[in-house]
Amino acid sequence: MKQVTACVLIMMIATIALAADMPKDPDRVDYVMDSPSRIVIAGELTDNSPTWHRWRPVSYEDLGLNCDLVFNSDYTTEPHYDQYCFNVSDSTPVEFVVDDAGFDTVIYIYCDPFDAGNPTVNGVYMDDDDGVGLNSAIFAANGVTLTPGNDYWFVICSYSSSIGTYSVLTSDNVALCGTVATEDSSWSNVKGLFK
Repeated sequence: MKQVTACVLIMMIATIALAADMPKDPDRVDYVMDSPSRIVIAGELTDNSPTWHRWRPVSYEDLGLNCDLVFNSDYTTEPHYDQYCFNVSDSTPVEFVVDDAGFDTVIYIYCDPFDAGNPTVNGVYMDDDDGVGLNSAIFAANGVTLTPGNDYWFVICSYSSSIGTYSVLTSDNVALCGTVATEDSSWSNVKGLFK
């Protein structure tokens, strides 16, 4: 009887330990942005998009407002990604909500400079599945308050190695660097500014 009890306890502990490393279950609820989007970032990850070796923090709730988010879990995948330079008009928490995507998204915010070759440096926040289904979202409630006048980087990639189109809504205090905010700022229109 003691052996059976010990085996059951070991199995329970192992299950809890493994669950801590498993990806989050996707949310199934609708989202509402606190401040309506001023721009829509539309793009596409293709086989020609750059790749990177991505990481994640200890917890999906971790925040590094001083550009010091601690990444400790190394994902073994090297997905394609897109990056967008942006700045904010005020210190209201920013929102980036993946509105539509043809793949399971993951999004990041980095302080400038963002270096895909050194992805554990300058991190602010990361999200996997806080949007609808497997879409990512950073909401005002996450508390990502940034400094006006500084440049930041929004990075979007797939959870694995998928490719496809995506659309991201932002809060009204977000503007892409060097561009005039429009209703539809596509990657093809702005990528040349950041090469």
